Amino acid sequence: AIMKECFLSIIQRVDYMSINKLDLKIISFLQEKNKLDLTDSYKRFSRSANSLKRHIANINLYLPNEKQIKIVGNTVISNLKYNDYISLVSTLSLDDYISSQKERNFAIIVLSFFNKYLNTTKLYEEIGISLTTKKKDTKALNEYLKEKNLSMEIIPKKGIEIVGHERSYRILTTSILASLLEIDSFGNIINRKANNPLQKMIIKIFSEKAEAQICQAKELLDKLIEVNKMRMSYLSKKFCFIYLILTLYRIQEGNGIESITKLNLKIRKYQLLKEQNQDENLFLDYLISSLDYTFYELPPLDNQLQEVTITFINEIQKNIITTFHNYDLVFNEVYKYVYKSIIRNKYDYTFYDDKLDHTHTELPKLFGIVSRAIPVLENKIDIRFSDIQISTMTLIFRKFIMENKVIGRNSKKIVIVTNSAVEKTSFFVENLRHYIDLKVVGNININEIHQLKNLEYDLIITFSNRIATLIEDENYSCIKLNFYLHQSDIQQLLDLGFSSSSRRKILSDVFLKDISNKSPDEIKELLLKKYSSHFL
Repeated sequence: AIMKECFLSIIQRVDYMSINKLDLKIISFLQEKNKLDLTDSYKRFSRSANSLKRHIANINLYLPNEKQIKIVGNTVISNLKYNDYISLVSTLSLDDYISSQKERNFAIIVLSFFNKYLNTTKLYEEIGISLTTKKKDTKALNEYLKEKNLSMEIIPKKGIEIVGHERSYRILTTSILASLLEIDSFGNIINRKANNPLQKMIIKIFSEKAEAQICQAKELLDKLIEVNKMRMSYLSKKFCFIYLILTLYRIQEGNGIESITKLNLKIRKYQLLKEQNQDENLFLDYLISSLDYTFYELPPLDNQLQEVTITFINEIQKNIITTFHNYDLVFNEVYKYVYKSIIRNKYDYTFYDDKLDHTHTELPKLFGIVSRAIPVLENKIDIRFSDIQISTMTLIFRKFIMENKVIGRNSKKIVIVTNSAVEKTSFFVENLRHYIDLKVVGNININEIHQLKNLEYDLIITFSNRIATLIEDENYSCIKLNFYLHQSDIQQLLDLGFSSSSRRKILSDVFLKDISNKSPDEIKELLLKKYSSHFL
């Protein structure tokens, strides 16, 4: 038992003399935040505080004295910058780094793509991983490949081969490489600076094996963008670039794409690989149509999709206060997103953004409205939207809700009860209007509280605990706010159903009707009375 304990202790010390994925995750977090509360260790890293302390001690072995991470009480303090993180990663060798199972399996997927047979035993020896670990990795890899319509075959005396659905294999390999590559200012594909040693090895082999196809793909992509006057988003351009490289490589190796089932969508024809079969070109047409563009026209209008998109938007409109006055713009953006989501979901790829993970907590009400309306789309076009896609549509609608906020729409009526001088109250009201869209229907002294019964209002506001108590003694409800407004006061009003006054719009048609046939003096009077928040 003593021998076993000593052996495990030695193994643990050896592990902590190398850097692993969790170490890099901790360094990445600290270079961005500079502090970490150890009481949050499990929440952030699924590790105990003591475990994180051991990882930090190990990380410090690789850092210069002036960049050492310090622990003061329960707080981890760091002065690391992004360049320090890059510098550390760049100095690591394969012997210094302990890869994760996911990283090793991704390496096997990519390296198998560029090798007819891959000797995994030799690979594991090169990266310093035991054959026992290799067996565990193989089981996990087989399960993962099965989900992608792929499988791993063992070829005696040669190695392993990944076989199955060719299109799925290309998409999977594209997705892995897209996380490891960047495009520089000259449009060339380059190694990501933050890549660990195993990832660098993958990119080195990819660059060597596909050197000719990288040049061909760049020419094809540049021509596609120029001829069609399109502007792809960075992530989309990278994804398309890598997929083209892999396609050209596999075609040269005699691995053509399988028959493509046509989607029930109108599609633009690009014929990017003119000399290739129609299945290769058809899938590229779908892929190009599913990308994100900062400048490009609306996809072809499909009658069924157009109809169901309108029904979906109308369902959202029924459940929100704001009216979509720029309806065509709303339709165009929702239609484009649904259109490309159909293609992405069918062929199992996406552009993940972790910032969307918290949309349901940041915008719970609207997220719920969109979620409840989603079956309108799903049942008609046979698609299941992910939470990330629902989050994206929530943001689309939120953007248009903000854009369509109109002056006077959903304005709450307030009464201010105070003993303060009129100048003081006027300041408060103007300050409040800066944040909240409202109408003041009464400004009364506490001794005039009987006037409340003749006023139509939504809320009574005061600044004093004493006055709040007197109001409640008269069986009225009110809220007390700080005279010099705090953010908590604004949030309290928003939680009560008030609307923000930020970027409120004036409807152009209504405005033109208001000022038609009026003299300059009459127009000025109208502007100062009806639109005082926008005109002086």
